[in-house]
Amino acid sequence: MKCVEAKRMVNRFVEKKLSYQELEEFLQHVSQCEDCMDELDIYYTMHKAFDMLDTGKHQNYDFRKMLDDELHAARRAVIMHRASLVLRDIFVAGLAILALLGAYFLFIH
Repeated sequence: MKCVEAKRMVNRFVEKKLSYQELEEFLQHVSQCEDCMDELDIYYTMHKAFDMLDTGKHQNYDFRKMLDDELHAARRAVIMHRASLVLRDIFVAGLAILALLGAYFLFIH
């Protein structure tokens, strides 16, 4: 992914509107690109600060820690999504094997 694409995704990341595919690519890019990570950090901080102003919550927050927590949660979500796809594929393969065995015993015996 190029920086231009990653920077276009920053807003959608903060609003949690990326697909799993986009999220995986975005996370990989920002973990390796300091410029894009800085842009994400700035946008995230601004977004959260404006959100707090809108809700009337005026507390001191560690925005960087909040972003790190969200990045960690996003990475976990990508891993869980990938695991669910693998389990789905294993389940489908198991069903196919059972169907083939059923057909074998039905027609051969």
